[in-house]
Formats: sequence, C-alpha cells, structure tokens
Amino acid sequence: MENFDRFYKRISSFMSEFNHKNSSIKEKILSILYRSQKHLSAHEIQADFTKIYGQNISLPTIYALLNFLDECRLCDIYDDDGIKKYELNLKSHHDHLICEKCGKVVEFHDDDIERRQDKICEEKNFEVITHTMILYGICGDCLLKNR
Repeated sequence: MENFDRFYKRISSFMSEFNHKNSSIKEKILSILYRSQKHLSAHEIQADFTKIYGQNISLPTIYALLNFLDECRLCDIYDDDGIKKYELNLKSHHDHLICEKCGKVVEFHDDDIERRQDKICEEKNFEVITHTMILYGICGDCLLKNR
C-alpha cells in the first residue's frame, strides 16, 4: 500500500497542475490500474471497481481518466482484437508478446532491440517521442495444446 500511496500523492499533485480534480473515484481507478498484473480494458476496470469497492461506476467516468492519462503519456495502450487495454506507464520501457489464441500478454525488454531502434532513428534523422512494440503470435502453452 505504501508504494501506491506515494504514487497517488505524486499523480494527484500532477493532475492538480492541469486543473484535473482529484476524487476518491479517480483514486480507486488508479489503485486498480496500479495493482493490476495485466492490461485492463475500461470494462474490466468497471467490473473490478464494482467487485472491490461494491459501487457502480460509469464507463464515461473511467474513460475520462484514461484519456487524461493517455494525453499525459502516463499509460500505455494496446489494441486487443479491437478492445483498448491500458496499463500505467510506471516501469521502464518494455514491449509485449500477445497470444492470438488465449490473449496472454508477456512483457519483455531487450537492450539490443532498443539500441537498434535508436540507431534507425538516428540514421533517419528522426526523434522518437514514444513507441510501442507488440508481437502477435501463439504462446507455447497454446502450441502444446494443439499438438
């Protein structure tokens, strides 16, 4: 809990600077995102909110915060078969492997890939602001099931 409290103190201060009002609802949404071990859709956040806090929350309320986080580059978004999934951008940069059969997401970081991307940008005189790499395929568990 201590880590979330520190995180929330910093992000609530940041939100205040942009006249984005803090509320217990936003704190609870951020807590769900902070503690999640996976990427979440707005519907999953809504379901977790109801399950954890025993309260209903509207999707527009969730999307308002998610859009703010996205605009400020405080979250990463990826598309899962037409559904946007979100995760807080708290860790160092990482990329994703996504299984097309079961939807499992594996995060990874590879220094060689990162250096190569930097070199390509340098060669092309291109300044990267942010990037996302997602590799879609079939995970080992699903491959074993199909044998």
